[in-house]
Amino acid sequence: MTVTRQRIDTVFFAMGTVCRIAVFEDGHEDAVQRAKDRVTELHNKLNAYDTKSEISAINNNAGRCSVTVSDDTRALIERAVAFSKLTDGIFDITTTPLSQLWKTAIKIHFLPLFYEVEKAKELVSYRDILINGNKIMLRREQQKLDLGATAKGFAADEVKRILSENGVTDAIINLGGTIFVMGEAQKVGIQNPFEKTGVSFASLELSGKAVVTSGLYEQGFTMDGKTYHHIINPRTGYPSQTELAGVTLVGESAEKLDALSTTAFMFSLPRAVDLIRSADAEAVFVNKTGNVYVTDGLKPHFAFIEKEVTI
Repeated sequence: MTVTRQRIDTVFFAMGTVCRIAVFEDGHEDAVQRAKDRVTELHNKLNAYDTKSEISAINNNAGRCSVTVSDDTRALIERAVAFSKLTDGIFDITTTPLSQLWKTAIKIHFLPLFYEVEKAKELVSYRDILINGNKIMLRREQQKLDLGATAKGFAADEVKRILSENGVTDAIINLGGTIFVMGEAQKVGIQNPFEKTGVSFASLELSGKAVVTSGLYEQGFTMDGKTYHHIINPRTGYPSQTELAGVTLVGESAEKLDALSTTAFMFSLPRAVDLIRSADAEAVFVNKTGNVYVTDGLKPHFAFIEKEVTI
């Protein structure tokens, strides 16, 4: 990406990742600071690994009592539950027991035992999230929820909102690969799912859009010729057996794209395309054999590249 116009470039750590807000106009330091403070605020509320967060409070009181949370946390949980209903539980924010089991398996390159998977799977159900106004409770002990699948996208949407409300028209928001391009069109690199993080095989030239990429390159291991990765199917308890290796989505809401990108890996390519179209989004899919499928709305903006594009 070209950065010669850059005026304000703020880099910080939040939401479990490196965040960057680059504004290509003078005089918007206060707006950038407000946006940064908002991301930090959301991080403190939504971080499941912070013992003081609202999510941790819900998890720590699972099966015992409800916890009063902020409007941000309640609304994000409500939207996640609505999406779970829409996908009949393929998307589920209560998969933490399974995710933790497979995180350990990936780390030590050793498969969990069948009974361990079944025990963890029994704890997974978005229907066990009880919402009464701003009081949230998980029905059973040892259940845990994690908003990691949508929180970063929501934070990116909030940064875009704050910048827009404060007069910023030309900027790039990048929260660990969840991107929003404001103003002049910019080239966004598409991760090569068969290479290390940061290596792109193509680019999209976009303006006024959110971009989210998910892939099997992030975490995983191979045993006996079979690859086990970090995207878990809550119905089976095992990593999804998908024909896809990478998914890049483009649309208006980064939060929605975050949820869609996770869900797309559970589906066949035709069904994933239907899901994306029904959500008024566009996509670039890469399957495990290296074939690339670009939806019609992105074809004018898509180009293969010979060297890395970084944004």
